[in-house]
Amino acid sequence: MKTTYGKSVTVAQDGTTAIVRIDRGANRNAIDQDTILALTELAHDLADTLDIHSVVLTGTADIFSAGIDLKDPAKWNEDDTALLARRSVAQRGARLCQLWQDLPQLTVAAINGPAVGGAVALTLACDWRVMDRASFLYLPETKVGLNMGWGAIPRIVALVGAARAKRAILLAERISPETALDWGIVEEIAEPGQAVEAALALTTAAGVTPPALLRMTKEAVNACATPLHRIGIYMDADQAMVCRDSDEGRGAREKFLKR
Repeated sequence: MKTTYGKSVTVAQDGTTAIVRIDRGANRNAIDQDTILALTELAHDLADTLDIHSVVLTGTADIFSAGIDLKDPAKWNEDDTALLARRSVAQRGARLCQLWQDLPQLTVAAINGPAVGGAVALTLACDWRVMDRASFLYLPETKVGLNMGWGAIPRIVALVGAARAKRAILLAERISPETALDWGIVEEIAEPGQAVEAALALTTAAGVTPPALLRMTKEAVNACATPLHRIGIYMDADQAMVCRDSDEGRGAREKFLKR
């Protein structure tokens, strides 16, 4: 397994735990196509790694990620691209999150600072989440003319129920650490800047379980909890293209970017 993937993803090993950090150094750590592909490649490598038993996913010290990069030309400038290729690009986020959900290792998202849109979707694909007190979750997709994709809807419904999922997505209210804990989205709240440390404490506590039993248990629980998720997400990419290419979608994004 490498220590650097793409331009913005690094991996450091702490015993049997891999600490994965997203740090673009620009655009509020927004997720561009390079980052999606880097995290995808890393997931494939982690899945084949036997000496890593847990993974902590985090961002920078003051922001997890501002979500999908609305200014990334590799994502948005596709007017002359064939439908098959456009659909393949649109499916990258959902594929990425599914790969992270299916990792055999225990995964914990350590959220320091804001996590927005697609970044929230990625954390929902992890087994557990920790937020520090300076962070919040925010799902603005419908405000910018997009669907809530990347498989996020069935995952958040499973955690908080249908009514709260609709509220989080349709009202686009910022979800505080306290609310996230009350709703069952996160396992713990850490002091500012201490989310990684809190996540590592969880992985250390889980480390008393023999690695094979940890993997078997995770696989069994996921098999029971997610059998119908595919029904809810198989059209994610197609919905994303319709929303993105509509006049309403373009207008909403233009207003958002001007702000």
